[in-house]
Amino acid sequence: SASLDQIKADPSLFNYALAGGKAAFADNCAPCHGPGGGGTKGFPNLADDKWLWGGDLAAIHRTIQYGIRNANNDSRQSAMPRFGADGVLTPPQINDAAEFVLSLRNNASDAKAAGRGAAVFAENCAVCHGDKGQGNQEVGAPSLRDGIWQYGGDKASIVHTITFARNGSMPAWSERLDPATVKMLALYVHALGGGK
Repeated sequence: SASLDQIKADPSLFNYALAGGKAAFADNCAPCHGPGGGGTKGFPNLADDKWLWGGDLAAIHRTIQYGIRNANNDSRQSAMPRFGADGVLTPPQINDAAEFVLSLRNNASDAKAAGRGAAVFAENCAVCHGDKGQGNQEVGAPSLRDGIWQYGGDKASIVHTITFARNGSMPAWSERLDPATVKMLALYVHALGGGK
């Protein structure tokens, strides 16, 4: 029944919660996020300080509780459009947008395409990813500037993402685990080193 802050303030309770969280993580989270939370292709690294939906203890707890794009609740439902598959952008526009995204990390191979892509990005992508590609945790839009890519940061991967989107999901663990275990998981994930 203790709150997350009360657990953190009590060293013996906190150590107990970390041990329980580590066991629960191994059973429930490691298949996707890796044994140490380092992430795998398509699943975020939980041990760094880059968070799609916020990395403070309360945000981590909320993500574990309600999941991402879980059909059984309204929490965190934002989804990237399938710009190519749904005909919103043409292949040349997608190419230009990909070059612009690459230019955010000084990796563009075609400066003219990146220049054209800036307008495509501003009109279609900036609303979620920010006008400078800095990302937006309120909608789970990753930064495009930091070189951390769940699905790959090469041009082909970026073109694929723009064309088809990659709207991953995470289960609402509160539907599968008791509230105490969910708290232990939140405390453990926060303690992996990337939590704010």
